[in-house]
Amino acid sequence: MKRWFALYVQSRKEKVVERELLKDGYEVYLPIKKELRQWKDRKKVVEMPLISSYIFTYIEENDMWDIVRKSGCIKFIWFNGKPCPIPDNQIESIKLLLAKDIDIEFDNQIQLTKGNKVRIVEGAFAGLVGIIKHKEGKSNFAVRIDALAIDLTITLDKSNLHLVEAISEEN
Repeated sequence: MKRWFALYVQSRKEKVVERELLKDGYEVYLPIKKELRQWKDRKKVVEMPLISSYIFTYIEENDMWDIVRKSGCIKFIWFNGKPCPIPDNQIESIKLLLAKDIDIEFDNQIQLTKGNKVRIVEGAFAGLVGIIKHKEGKSNFAVRIDALAIDLTITLDKSNLHLVEAISEEN
């Protein structure tokens, strides 16, 4: 059964490894963000990996050994002695976050607290599930990638959120 796994690769080799894996017929996902970089003589928009040194692969567990032997690959993420799959909804959430370009103002029409698990019910991110985070007095929405212990955070209008379930603040 195919599942998503996080592959740790050498620094600045994400795109090279992605091309090699695609060439070999593997399904891979490298989340890319655009950044404005400035040099002394010019400015340029460049594409950078969203999560440095990681590529997501949609493979069967037994394919890991062939992949990790390829140039630039270091290891897959394991937990308790087993490969740690990434849930499909977390990969889809990353894709959805990167596909949209939004500028939404903060609105406190409903009361949500840190740690509440919520689903966006309307707008550009409808269907996305994540966790409410608070930063500097503002309420932010975060999509958690558990296997990598990271949050991708955006600010949303609370009126677009629906409480799914309360979870602990440690998650």
